[in-house]
Amino acid sequence: MLASAFAVDQPGEWTWIAFGCKTDAQKDAMRKLAHPRAKVWHAPEVGLTHPVTGKPYKQFQASNRPVSIQAWWKATQPPEQAIAVLDPDMFWLRPVHLVDTPAKSNIDAASDKGPWIIEAAKPGMGTGAMYGIGCIPTRWNEQKLKAICGDGAPGCLRYKRDASRCTQSYSSGPPWILHRDDAEKVLGSWMDQAIKVHDEWPDMLAEQASYGITQMTKDVENHLDAFWFMSNPGGTEQPWNYVTHDDWDPCQERAAPPSHAAFPPLWHACSTYDIKGTTGFRLHKDHIHKDLLECSAPLLHYPPKDTLQKMKNEIKTKDYRSAWAVCMYTNVVNVYATSWKKRFCKEPNLQPSFQYPPHSQGFLNADSWLEVVFRRGGWQDIDYKVSGH
Repeated sequence: MLASAFAVDQPGEWTWIAFGCKTDAQKDAMRKLAHPRAKVWHAPEVGLTHPVTGKPYKQFQASNRPVSIQAWWKATQPPEQAIAVLDPDMFWLRPVHLVDTPAKSNIDAASDKGPWIIEAAKPGMGTGAMYGIGCIPTRWNEQKLKAICGDGAPGCLRYKRDASRCTQSYSSGPPWILHRDDAEKVLGSWMDQAIKVHDEWPDMLAEQASYGITQMTKDVENHLDAFWFMSNPGGTEQPWNYVTHDDWDPCQERAAPPSHAAFPPLWHACSTYDIKGTTGFRLHKDHIHKDLLECSAPLLHYPPKDTLQKMKNEIKTKDYRSAWAVCMYTNVVNVYATSWKKRFCKEPNLQPSFQYPPHSQGFLNADSWLEVVFRRGGWQDIDYKVSGH
């Protein structure tokens, strides 16, 4: 993600907030960042405490995000006006510029070549990506919602009664962009809110949904936009029409897209993609070998160059979008892994020869420094569990 941000010349300072690095070897490895303006900040590993009962609370899916970001904000007090939160499984395809008064609407600006120009966050008004999680407060009756939202319950109840407005403002996910004037009250309350949401809805997205609920309780709204990223080839709300309207062919080019193209700014690698009628080209982030950045490990094998040419009659279908995604995802992994390896390896293996299996993958090399230094991660990590409280 950092290498891609540098490649498209995305403005801003960058901090990788790391949680759980305990050894010197882990911390040393995290300094190997492929962006000259990037740094790592190690969050202290602290236990969670229920904000109502005061009892210890078990960690859950992504609970390390709000607790780490809150600690980072309090410790560093960054001077920038806008604080953006992104996922590490995102790649930049195109830069974004935030301006106070855009000359065009977000959707009109999306079709222009060059940076996507959108309205900057302001006090009381954030911005971010539209996700399909809907209006979460409608899941609960008013009594439960009051317990979850506490002193901020009037805002939560107001949006529960106006589900359409609630969805438009709070059906959100990364990238989130928050004005610094709102950072203390939102980031400072997010962890407590996440625990209370998880109590009532122990879902994988409880932490994500709690960000919007925290904003509701603090009278912070959002301008959300579905143009921020592509991820799900079957998703009707995502801007896949920009792919079918552009003649750039990722399978043929085997490169990252030109940053001036009118694509969404981010590729979000959170789905599974495949090429219909083929074997060996079903791709999910957990299919990629964990030691991709090991100097001796190969890059990913490319799909055939004529993949999309053979599917021209299917250009508006999910199958075409999924095939396009396999090629795009393979390209950005290989391009930005290459940039990292050239910087940190004396003799990098840049051969695109790794044929990933159609299932989650571990390490290729038993003596990989990555396996020695870090845990496996992903769904194959036997110590990792998504659980309730």
